Order: sequence, then structure tokens, then C-alpha cells
Amino acid sequence: MERLINGTKLTIFVGGDERREHHPLYQVVVDILLKHDIAGVTVMKGAMSYGGRRMIHSAQNEITMNNLPIIVEAADRHERIATVAERIATVLGEHGLTQIQPTMIVARGSEERSEG
Repeated sequence: MERLINGTKLTIFVGGDERREHHPLYQVVVDILLKHDIAGVTVMKGAMSYGGRRMIHSAQNEITMNNLPIIVEAADRHERIATVAERIATVLGEHGLTQIQPTMIVARGSEERSEG
């Protein structure tokens, strides 16, 4: 049986070449989300971006093509996302952007654990 539940979506934007302790920063973020048992996580690679420094990163530019944006999206109950978002913000420091948005989650079968 499917039903809608209130949730929160966490979106993290990092440069593809950002690293922590010899590991890609996006992998460190995913590991933190997994350790906190977040219900669902997806990692995507962007085609083009710019951030606070206003430098365009693009596959068309050999100098910046290795630093294409990586987007990590996670969804779960608000309390779970709020707790892990603080940890992720600490790990990111000044090397990323974190966005938190309310969302609706379709709960079915084993996903119902997200509600309670």
C-alpha cells in the first residue's frame, strides 16, 4: 500500500575534484548519509556550473572539466535530515553548498520505516 508522508530533501553541491583524506568529497558525504541510515541517496554529475568565485566549470573547457559539479540528493524524515545536515556542513566547510527543502515521499513497503 502506498501513501504520502512529509519528508525533507537534502541537496549537496560539491566540485568533482574536491577531496577529503584522499577520497572524493561526494563519497565522504554518501558514506555519512549511509552511516546515518538515510532512506535514499542519489549522486549525479552536472554538465556545467559556477559558484561564488564566478568561474564556469564545463566539459567544454579543459582547465575546469575535472571540477564539474557533483550533486548528492537525499530524502528522509525532517529530523533525520536535520541531524545529518549539520555533520555534512562541518565536513564540507567552504567547499560546497547545502540546500534543505520540504518534500513529500511516497512510502511503500519497507520505506514505511522513514515515518516512524
